Amino acid sequence: MIRVITNEDYENVLKLSEFAFQYTISEQELESTIKKLDKQYIIGDFEKDDLKAKLHIYSLEVNIKNRVFKMGGVASVATWPEVRRTRKVTQLIEEGLHWMNMKEFDISYLHPFYVPFYRKFGWELICTDKTYTIQKEDLMFLHSQSGNIVRKSKEEALPSLMSLYRSFTENNNSMLIRDKSWWTDVVLNKGEHVVFHVNEENEADGYMIYSLENRELIVHEVIVLNESMKKDFWNFICQHDSMVSTVKWKSYEGDPLTLILPNPRVQTDIHPYFMGRIVNVQRFLEKYPFFIQGEKPLILHVSDPVCNWNNGSFFLEGEAIKIFQKEKGICNNSPRKGLRMDIGILTAVLLGHQDPIQLYKLGTIQGEEQQLKLLIDIIPPLGSSLLFDFF
Repeated sequence: MIRVITNEDYENVLKLSEFAFQYTISEQELESTIKKLDKQYIIGDFEKDDLKAKLHIYSLEVNIKNRVFKMGGVASVATWPEVRRTRKVTQLIEEGLHWMNMKEFDISYLHPFYVPFYRKFGWELICTDKTYTIQKEDLMFLHSQSGNIVRKSKEEALPSLMSLYRSFTENNNSMLIRDKSWWTDVVLNKGEHVVFHVNEENEADGYMIYSLENRELIVHEVIVLNESMKKDFWNFICQHDSMVSTVKWKSYEGDPLTLILPNPRVQTDIHPYFMGRIVNVQRFLEKYPFFIQGEKPLILHVSDPVCNWNNGSFFLEGEAIKIFQKEKGICNNSPRKGLRMDIGILTAVLLGHQDPIQLYKLGTIQGEEQQLKLLIDIIPPLGSSLLFDFF
């Protein structure tokens, strides 16, 4: 039986999490962990009173093409080994998506343990992360000084951090909209130290959150309003050369950092990161800031393996959206009119993570070339998706 988790179930929820994700919650962490559970919608599969599987959903918001979308963050999906492969997780995912649709969520994100598993349910990769691993011998100073680096305590830093991050999201895509509690409970726990780049007018125009332990400096997050400021942050990192053997700089795929590094041939690891899927196509398309097209409508034939309400054809004519739905999905043949794709591909395209032309060549988008060109023309050009957060 699937039901909503209450605080009476928290002990069993935490036991399953500790087992599934192989960590231990200390007594000092217990109170803050329970407070986090209070902010989540959690459903569990029970046999009598025994919790066998669970799924958590965070109620969050993201900035997509400079519009606010309600996002359900799926996390901590777990089951005991003795009941795996009995469809318990499948049923929880289906129930979670139905609840998100009922609560008018637009989109859902998750960090997959295994990408093919979640693709079966309509999620698709929407962003990547990048990590530079830099050895001490490559910490060479650059000839740059466009401002000063100022250290602040986390409490003192918070207003400026929130302001700079908010400005950065306006020029980037698909990022989490962080409220104060997310900053204090999640972001500021990434690293021990916060420093700002301060310009000649004594205004903070960039920040770095980092930690230092066992001769390794980890850059957890850097936000700059001008990429040239990273030269000053780089020089600041070089000032730690007597203290570190290795620097790990966590970033995103489009980060141009290697263009300024004295030795750009450092170890650079790029990995698929988060997945996303539109929860309700009609609601998402109505919010999405398409450029207004000409007289010819864009026709999208969408298939969804879980959410039947998304199966159908969507006609975009100016600002109007007409819907013709089919409960069992769309046909497998290439359409004579419009474009055919599944829910995951539609998500990746509208978030800017995938190039529609390449997907068309691969056959994951099918249909008329003229409709493909129309799709490309009406998508706002605000870059590919990126995400600094984890849940």
